[in-house]
Amino acid sequence: MSSLWDIVKTVGTGIISTAVPGGPLIVAAINAALPDDQQLPEGATGAQAQDAISKIPAVDRAAVMDKQFEVQLTEIKESHDTVRTMLTADATMPQTTRPKIVLGMYRVVSFVIIVTISLWAYAVGMKDEVMVTAIMNGWPFVVGIIGPFLVVIRTYFGILKQEQQNKLDAAGGAVTAPSGIAGILSAVLKR
Repeated sequence: MSSLWDIVKTVGTGIISTAVPGGPLIVAAINAALPDDQQLPEGATGAQAQDAISKIPAVDRAAVMDKQFEVQLTEIKESHDTVRTMLTADATMPQTTRPKIVLGMYRVVSFVIIVTISLWAYAVGMKDEVMVTAIMNGWPFVVGIIGPFLVVIRTYFGILKQEQQNKLDAAGGAVTAPSGIAGILSAVLKR
């Protein structure tokens, strides 16, 4: 058994409803003592709950803070330790395959661009109008060569950004919303 105050203090910046078994009941217990205009959202964090509890009139605050719940603080701490371990493991053993592939593609794109610009500069310097025209009209060919590489590079950084957001969400106890077609389907099916 743990008191409400101990639970919200232990959860901290984590979301109560996901960090604590029976978290929605804890949020409901706090909301029962709060005025309607100061109710906590479903995804309230422990810090938000602490702020809300401090706004409850002193007469009612003691009763709210002393409420006992069937939650073991060790379960909450284990959840935080699990997330911390995952983040530490990811920091010490970063991905290496995808970055190397993207680096190779970046080198190909850079090489093609440098060669194209160098040939164009040479043609301009030599005042070879035929070669300048050929290079200027050859842009679809160059885009055809480097286009797929650019798409892969752009996609990689989009995926990397999403992975980082998922890690931050997991560390904060938030539920990650799916992206792309999965996100559209989940949004439609929720309705």
